[in-house]
Amino acid sequence: MNLPTTYVRARSAEQKEERRRHLLVTARLMLSDTPKLLDLGLNELARTAGMTKSNVYRYFESVEAVLMDVLVEEFVGWQLELRAALARRKLKVTAEHIAWAFSETIAARPLLCRLTSILPSILERNVSLERMVGFKRNLLAVQQQAALDFHSSHPAMSVRAFEQLIRHALPLLIGLWPLSHPSEVSAQVLVQPGLESLRYEFRSDFERGLLTLLGGLATVQEPSG
Repeated sequence: MNLPTTYVRARSAEQKEERRRHLLVTARLMLSDTPKLLDLGLNELARTAGMTKSNVYRYFESVEAVLMDVLVEEFVGWQLELRAALARRKLKVTAEHIAWAFSETIAARPLLCRLTSILPSILERNVSLERMVGFKRNLLAVQQQAALDFHSSHPAMSVRAFEQLIRHALPLLIGLWPLSHPSEVSAQVLVQPGLESLRYEFRSDFERGLLTLLGGLATVQEPSG
């Protein structure tokens, strides 16, 4: 995409949000063609979006800030898909179905998994305090809504228990995604006989991990008033 001949600065709140959304949509398109997430740079993002780098800085302070906003969008989309998956269940929702719906909807969003897997080690290292506060609050809102959705479909477990499920599922995801997507050399080694226990398959292993967590959290109750 070529840079516009005359760039007009966004002044209204609506125009600014439109520009921010344009940058996020552009970033998503670029990420679909980028094997390594951090190969995405602000120079390339600005050029592809038809903006100057200085104008991109009006909306995002770093590549990490862009990726964090994309991740929030991914989690919002996941929560809506999770709710729909739970609602499609005609029979009584069991712990097994909870684990299946959770793992199925997460695994269907590889970009969410890729970004989450580098969240604590990379994405959270180059953003301002203000942006970090906004990101954490947005993430917490999604997690709380997902916990409510889980509880609505499976009232036998408390909202608090489901909040803990999501809390502990996050590090499970962070660890399992890279383990189930090893480097080329590691993948060649892991196919050798005798190394079966070191191989990971993301969706099925995530589901089994969730079932283990659910078994331990089933007795967690809402705190008394």
